[in-house]
Amino acid sequence: MRRWDSRSRSVAAVAVAALVVVGVGTSAAWSDGSAPDEAAATPSATSTPSATPTTSPTPTPTPTPKPAPKATPKPTPKPVASKAPAPKPATAGSGVSSSATKAAPAVAKTAAAKKAAAKKSAAAKAAAKKAAAKKAAAKKAAAKKSASTSRASIKAPAKVPSGGLVCRGSGGPGAGEQQVSAIGKAINTYRAKHGLKKLSISRSSTLVQHAKTMATTGGIWHSGHENIVACVSNDSATTMVTAWSKSAPHKAQMLRKDVTHMSVGGAANGSWLFGAVLFT
Repeated sequence: MRRWDSRSRSVAAVAVAALVVVGVGTSAAWSDGSAPDEAAATPSATSTPSATPTTSPTPTPTPTPKPAPKATPKPTPKPVASKAPAPKPATAGSGVSSSATKAAPAVAKTAAAKKAAAKKSAAAKAAAKKAAAKKAAAKKAAAKKSASTSRASIKAPAKVPSGGLVCRGSGGPGAGEQQVSAIGKAINTYRAKHGLKKLSISRSSTLVQHAKTMATTGGIWHSGHENIVACVSNDSATTMVTAWSKSAPHKAQMLRKDVTHMSVGGAANGSWLFGAVLFT
């Protein structure tokens, strides 16, 4: 009995040892040391003792990796903006080429040329204006001289010839050619009002001279070279035609249908106008 008990105890010890090892590998199901004694007291009838106990390798716990310390980012230094040096103005002889520097003299030169041209043009206009004024003055002086000579050369009778009509308040030196065209146009206007065609008009030196003579003498008469003569005190060709229209013989002459042309002469002396007309 002792031999069995001793063997049994050895087997039980191995079994216990095996259970302990297994318990370590599978996390033991007990919490105190009473279970091994009970297993040793109760032998197992079917268990075959093994000379060498089978042991399971104790698993090596895998070390938990420690988190690597986070690197604290260093602040990135802010770039310092450097001010660009202000460009230096190009100076003569500096060797710096600048389009603006090159353009400035050209612009100034162009402006100066325009100014000079404008000044020259203004001077030319002023000179032309002065020359025109001088020419007009000379022409006026020549006309005045010619009129004076003409008036001086007028040989007028001291009295109005027989059969003539005195124009009271007129006469004396100073008579000159006047309103030849105006007299002709006034007659054509009168003809148009009566439904007649206009007549062509021409200046007659003979009738102009006769008008001057009448204006110098201060009366009107026929010289044999005209159809109608007249004198009016307001220097108006229209008034002269109106005066003719109030005389039947003179009106008949102005409204003739058998004529196509009229020769006209006119002269003034003061405010008086003298006229002579020939219809052909």
